[in-house]
Amino acid sequence: MKGKNNNLRIILDVLLIAFVMLFPHYGHLPMYAYPFVVLGVIWVYLNFNGESFTAIGFRFADLKWRAFYVGGAIGVIYAVFHFYLLGPFLTHLGFRHSNLSDFAYLKHNVAKYLLLIVLASVLVIPYEEIAFRGFVLNRLKTIFGDKGTVLSVSGILSAVLFALYHIQEGWGAVVAIFVFALVITAVYRYFKSNLWYAIFFHITYDIFMLTMILLGKM
Repeated sequence: MKGKNNNLRIILDVLLIAFVMLFPHYGHLPMYAYPFVVLGVIWVYLNFNGESFTAIGFRFADLKWRAFYVGGAIGVIYAVFHFYLLGPFLTHLGFRHSNLSDFAYLKHNVAKYLLLIVLASVLVIPYEEIAFRGFVLNRLKTIFGDKGTVLSVSGILSAVLFALYHIQEGWGAVVAIFVFALVITAVYRYFKSNLWYAIFFHITYDIFMLTMILLGKM
């Protein structure tokens, strides 16, 4: 009976991971709406299994200044590395630049730039980190029985899934985001599965990249 229950849980995990991957692209909801739907479904699923967001690293008690300035600083450092080294290197290898047409409206438009930063910081980025570093990585860790480290099966597979989640930006972006996902997974695991470090890493990284778009450098 226990084996059957485990198999059922694995099947449901895989189905929900597929939902996390596909619904934002095919659910026909705007950016400010689909995170609530997906996080709501994850919350119901976790509670049905006697779990919560706390178990996957999203704890308001862990929201400390250290997570803000350490996670944020690492995010800026990685953004600089990506912009000046990784991006040009991928271009040199023959990958096309990321398809950023969805963000073309930001160029030289400070008001829309600031609005997007607020929306990304308070909704989209926390959603992605809870969904991928929190839920997806931890469910894969359970399925494969590893520690969820960067080079474990679950760590690599969750990075692949996160990269493919952004496939609309092109294959060059997929490769770059795969590297990004490995690094942010390392941050998440190093700081004892505290999602706030990953969230602030992601926020400062995105602010740097959106600033480059605003200035017409991407």
